[in-house]
Amino acid sequence: MRERLRFLAARLWWLISAVSVRVKILGMALGLVLLLGGGILWQVRASLTRTLQTQAETESVTLGRDLSARTADLILLNDLVGLQRLLNETLENNSNLRYAFVIDKYGQVLAHTFGQGFPLALLDANDANADEHHHTIILQTEEGLVWDTAVPILDGRVGVMRVGVSDAGLRAAIAAVSGQILLTMALVSALGVLGATLLTFVLTRPLRELVEATRRVAQGDFSPRVPRWAQDEIGDLAEAFNAM
Repeated sequence: MRERLRFLAARLWWLISAVSVRVKILGMALGLVLLLGGGILWQVRASLTRTLQTQAETESVTLGRDLSARTADLILLNDLVGLQRLLNETLENNSNLRYAFVIDKYGQVLAHTFGQGFPLALLDANDANADEHHHTIILQTEEGLVWDTAVPILDGRVGVMRVGVSDAGLRAAIAAVSGQILLTMALVSALGVLGATLLTFVLTRPLRELVEATRRVAQGDFSPRVPRWAQDEIGDLAEAFNAM
């Protein structure tokens, strides 16, 4: 196993050393940009997901508690038309709300926002005891995650209010932020490649001249002189070559 790792390391080093200095610098610049951008993207998505999930759960509880308080009188008065109107208006005014329905104390659905067909399997998916403030669970549906909250109405003596908040808004927000980060990464990568290209030009041009002059010297021509392009180590190398 150790020998294989050494072989792979040697093979990787050979591949890296085989490419030109320009490719090495471009690869390093682009790799750093992608590594940094990928790390930022992962952190932002993770943090944003946690925040929005907490917000979705809070919204589900808030809507459930509000509707529970507002539907109590309508249920006691047997005003099913007003009850249905209240649920429909709440659904229209809250974009993240996927559904809302009311169950009486006998387990019968009094009103809901599902139109013509009510999913019976949803009845037993969640419930709240009379002594509970609320009870929230996360449902995995074909449309994504739904924070389902059950709230007792008048301590359960009248019935239970059920609401479901979808993660559609959450996914849209994460997608928008991710798109902005990816666009920024693309722009920074382009700038990084441009800067690396200029850097490689500055570094490799005097090196190419040194190589060419060295070849001529090897052939017996001692006349070539290399201009000093910068006051750095490469410039010192050019001066040393000319002195030699």
